[in-house]
Order: sequence, then structure tokens, then C-alpha cells
Amino acid sequence: MIRVLYRWQVPAAKRDAFAAWWHAGTLRIRAERAGAMGSTLLRPLDDADHMVGAARWRTREDLEAFWASAGGDGFDGARLVATEVLEEVDDLTR
Repeated sequence: MIRVLYRWQVPAAKRDAFAAWWHAGTLRIRAERAGAMGSTLLRPLDDADHMVGAARWRTREDLEAFWASAGGDGFDGARLVATEVLEEVDDLTR
């Protein structure tokens, strides 16, 4: 398994709309894309203008196939500022 961290700059006034956009997009991707395992959206407690998405994919190849064909909708007013791909070594979440 791998995880992908996305950091978005999102004005606080658009945070709720961004969260709804992320939620709908995650449900669609999880239903339609091979290897998509879902995601979690987080907001830093000390930074109201950023949101962090943590997506889970079965393999890096699944992720790269998604990226190669994605072309999805962006969110007006949000800016992707960082993406990081990480190997899942251990997961003890419930």
C-alpha cells in the first residue's frame, strides 16, 4: 500500500465547499479507479488556509495510472502546493 499526501492552499472562506468537493471526488475515484482505497481530508489546527489530503492506493502503478489519465476537475480558488508519495510500512489505525 502507498499513501499520497496532498497539501492545498484554500482560503478559509472556501474550506467547507472544498471539503464537499474532496468528499465527492474521493467517492467517485474510489468507485471508478483500480487500486483506489479512499482518502482522509485534514485541516492543520494552526493554519486555517491549508487542507491536507491523505489518499491510500494499493500500488504505485495504480496511482500513476490514475495520474496519467485523471484530468479531473480542479477546485476554483484552491492551489495544490505539495504532493508526496509514501510507502505504507505499518498501519495501526482502527
